[in-house]
Amino acid sequence: MTCTLPRKFLLTLLLSAAPAVQAENLLDIYRLAQRNDLTLAQAQANYEANLERGAQGTGQLLPTVTFNAARYSVSQDIQQPAPRTGDYDSDSYSLQLTQPLYRKSNFAAYAQGKAIAAQAEGEIAIARGELIMRSTQAYFDVLYAADTLAFARTEKAAIEGQLQLAERNFAVGNATVVDVHEGRARHDLAVAQEVSADNDLQVKREALAMLVNTSPEKLATLAPNLPLQRPDPQDMEAWNRIAQEKNPLIVASARAVTVAEEEIEKNRGGHYPTLDLVASHGYNKNGSIFSPAIFEYTTNQVGVQLQVPLYAGGITQSRVREALARRDQARAALDQTKRTVTRLTREAHLAITGGIARVRALEQAQASSKKALESTLIGYESGVRAGVDVLNAQRDLYRTQRDLSQARYAYLLSQIRLKLAVGTLNETDLSAINTLLTGG
Repeated sequence: MTCTLPRKFLLTLLLSAAPAVQAENLLDIYRLAQRNDLTLAQAQANYEANLERGAQGTGQLLPTVTFNAARYSVSQDIQQPAPRTGDYDSDSYSLQLTQPLYRKSNFAAYAQGKAIAAQAEGEIAIARGELIMRSTQAYFDVLYAADTLAFARTEKAAIEGQLQLAERNFAVGNATVVDVHEGRARHDLAVAQEVSADNDLQVKREALAMLVNTSPEKLATLAPNLPLQRPDPQDMEAWNRIAQEKNPLIVASARAVTVAEEEIEKNRGGHYPTLDLVASHGYNKNGSIFSPAIFEYTTNQVGVQLQVPLYAGGITQSRVREALARRDQARAALDQTKRTVTRLTREAHLAITGGIARVRALEQAQASSKKALESTLIGYESGVRAGVDVLNAQRDLYRTQRDLSQARYAYLLSQIRLKLAVGTLNETDLSAINTLLTGG
C-alpha cells in the first residue's frame, strides 16, 4: 500500500483559501519569513540601535562646540549714590569649543560602545540562525502533519474494507462476531485518529502562516530517497571546538563581559580628575544709563580646564560595586552559555548519528511490515488467520510508515541544529536541504 497520492492531494489543497502569494519550497518559506517574521524584525531593530552605541562612544572623545546668543532690553532704576533711571539694549553671543584631553569615563565609554556594537553582531547572527531553524521546523511540521493525516485516512479506508469483508463473511458464516466487533472498534478509533490528525494539521498551518504572514498555497514534499550522511568530521569534540569559537551565543556573551568590565572603568572614572582644552570667542554690545555711548567688545580665550571630584556622597563607590557585581554575573552567564552550547552540539551530533540508524531501521521495518500484512491477508483468505490479525498487521504498517516519516524530518532538523549550535548555519545549508524536496 502507498499513501503517495493522498499525501500529494492533501498538500496540493494545503491552505487552498490562501492569498495570491505562494511559497512552494523551503527557501521560499525562509525568504518570506525574512521579510515578515516579527521576531527577526525586533532583533534587527535592536541590532541597529546597539550599533549606535559605538558611534556614541566615539563621540565622547571628540570635541563639542556650543553657540549661545542673547538680546535683552534692560531697564535700570538706581537709588544710590544718585537716583537714576534708564533703558538700554544688550546683545551678546559666544562660541565655545571643548576638547577632552583626559576623561577616564569617556575612554571607558568609547571601549564599551565598541563592545556593545560587537555584541550586537553576535545577537543578530543568533536571530538569523534561529529564523532558519524556525522556518525549517514550521515547514516540516506541516509536512509531517499532512503525512500523518494521509496515513490516518489510508488506514481508515483499509479498516473499512476489512470491516465490510468481515461483515459479509459473518453473514455467510465464514467469520465470527469477534471479527466484526473488532473491526468496528478499530474503525471508530481510526475515525478519531483522523479527526485528531486533521486538527493538528490545521494548527501547524496556522503556525506557518504566522511565521510568514501569509498562507502558502502549496508546499514541496520530501523526496522518497533521502541520502543519509554522517557529520563531517565525525569526531564530536571537533564540532564542539568549532562551536566554542564561532557560536554567536558565546561571542555575544563574551562581549557582554567586556561591556560589564568597561562599565566598571567608566564608574571608577568618577574618582578621577578631568582635563579639557577650552577655546571660546565672545561678543558683547551694551548700552548704559550713565552715558549715551555704546560699549562693544569681543573676547577670545584659549586654555585648559581641570576639574577634580572631591566628594559625591558615596554614589561613585556604590556604582563601582554594582558594576563589579554585574561583571561577575556576565562571567557566570558566559560560562553557562559555553556549557549549554557544548550540550546542544553533542545532542545534535548524536541526533544525526542516531537518526540515521533510526531511519534505516524503520525502512527495514516498513518493508517487513508490508510482507507481514501480505502474508496475514493470504492467511485470512485461507481461513488460518483471524480478522483481528489483519487489523493488527495494518496498524503496524501504518504506524511504521508514520514513524519513518517523522524520523526523516527529525534527521534533517538535526543537521540544521548541529550547524546552528556551532555557529555556521546559513542559507547554503538550507539550500542543500531544499534540493531534497520535490513536487513544488
